[in-house]
Formats: sequence, C-alpha cells, structure tokens
Amino acid sequence: MRERARATNLVERERKFDIVALFYTLSLGFAAGSDRSLQAFLERYVEMADCDELSYASFHEWFEPGFVALLREILDDAIENLDPDRNDLRGRLEHFRDVLIVDATFISLYHDAKDVYTASGDDQAGLKVHLTESLSTGLPTRLQTTDGTTHERSQLPTGEWVAGALILFDLGFYDFWLFDRIDANDGWFISRVKSNANPEIVEELRTWRGNSITLEGKSLKAVLDDLQRRGCHRRVLMVC
Repeated sequence: MRERARATNLVERERKFDIVALFYTLSLGFAAGSDRSLQAFLERYVEMADCDELSYASFHEWFEPGFVALLREILDDAIENLDPDRNDLRGRLEHFRDVLIVDATFISLYHDAKDVYTASGDDQAGLKVHLTESLSTGLPTRLQTTDGTTHERSQLPTGEWVAGALILFDLGFYDFWLFDRIDANDGWFISRVKSNANPEIVEELRTWRGNSITLEGKSLKAVLDDLQRRGCHRRVLMVC
C-alpha cells in the first residue's frame, strides 16, 4: 500500500499524508456507521496518524482523482485475493443456489458536489451506494452509485439472476410487485413486514405437539399474541 502511494505526488507534497492511516480511517469509519462527515474523518485521521494537526482544506485536497484511483487499485487487489469458488452455505442454506444480501447506504459529501449528488436537505450533497453481496463467496454481485435522493427499490431489478437464490433485504425494498417477480423467477426472499400488515394465514406448514391452536383462515394480528413458540411455520396470503 505504501509503495503504491509513493507513486502519487501526495506523498511528496504532503509530509502528513499516511496512506495506511487514511485507508483505515475511511474503511473502518464507514463500517462503524458513526459520523461520516469529512470533518469527522479528519479528526479520526489526526488521531490515528498521530500528527499534531491538519487543516480541513489540506485534508480535503487529498481526495483527488489520483487518490481515488489508488483506493480502486487497493479494492481490486482485495477482490482478486478472495476465492470466487468458495461456497460456505451449510445446513438449511445449502438448499439455495446462493444467499444474496441487498442493501443501500447513504454517504454525505462536501456540499460543492450537490449539483451532481443531490440530497434531500437544502444545500446538501450525498450519494447512495447500492450493493448486492453473495453470502457464499463474500463478493459483491452488483454495485451502483446514485444521488442521495434515489430510492433503494428502483435500483434492484428482477430477472433470472434470482432463480434458486434466497434474497435478504429490509423495509426499503418492501414492494409486493418485487415479491411477485422474485417468486415468478423461482427465487426466494426474506423481508421484515410493515407494522400495519395483517395477512391471512392460508396454510400451516408444520404440525406441533401439545396444546397447539389452528390458525388457518385467521388474520395474523388476531392470533399474534397467542403465538408462544420460537418458530412459526405458516403460509400467509399477502393482498396488494
């Protein structure tokens, strides 16, 4: 990493530039989900690099095309070192071709970028990173960036790629049309249910011993308080 950084003029021009400290400041800062403003990254970098002080303007100037290209090279190397043939699906998951995790995250940008990467607030800039990752390989299968106002659902197409796979997503992708298209393409999905959802139970997929109750034909909210078992194996009817 340091050898590649020496090929840029940042190392020659900025004695306070430490590529290792900056790399971990950015990567761990995003993963932690804490304050992601440039000022917050600057403060973490000063602490990690153990430098006396660093001006905001100098720190901001580091984020130039050459530095972005350097980060991309590091990412490409990391991806190449992953084993694409690895398959860690075990137990119940081995019945699926793959488990695909879909999510999006918002990243605040310097306000000068607002003309390209607009955000919902006034005079704010931000982008969204839309990612689909394979659980079996640990590799991303889809990666897109949009402005901060783009809805997550619009960036998840459906098609043959979902066949045999289990798709995991949160309420940002809650859409009956999406559910139907995944089912039509022989895929599976797990999603949280909205708090106001009240589907009808049309089939019980498991018979329980002991003092069990019949749930078929009843609405979920009507019986939810009576369900005491950890597992609930029911087929429900979701009406659009």
